Amino acid sequence: MFNIFKREGLSGDVNQLTPEEAFKKLSEDKGKNTVIIDVREPHEFNGNLGHIENAKLMPMKLLPLKINELDDYKDKDIIAVCHSGVRSHSACLMLKRHGFHNVHNLKGGMLLWKKSGLKTHM
Repeated sequence: MFNIFKREGLSGDVNQLTPEEAFKKLSEDKGKNTVIIDVREPHEFNGNLGHIENAKLMPMKLLPLKINELDDYKDKDIIAVCHSGVRSHSACLMLKRHGFHNVHNLKGGMLLWKKSGLKTHM
């Protein structure tokens, strides 16, 4: 029977990264093979929680319309970010449906990133 409440569906589970794991991955990689996609609105991206250095802003409501603009990143690791991790989880599922394989969700979003004491940019 089809379960509409299950969060994984045909795309499979979404890999969750803690802020510390994401920071370590970004630090070791130096931005060569990892891309941060922030799916918040512009006022959130530039708001009190700030954003992760070099994050690419792609608001969730625009993602279905502009997902092809991310095709250059299909071979890279993508970490999706939002306020608390809910929208970015949905973004991960959408990216996986469009052929992105190395997709990760930032667990707890920018709330947990900031709470963990990690650096943000305004």
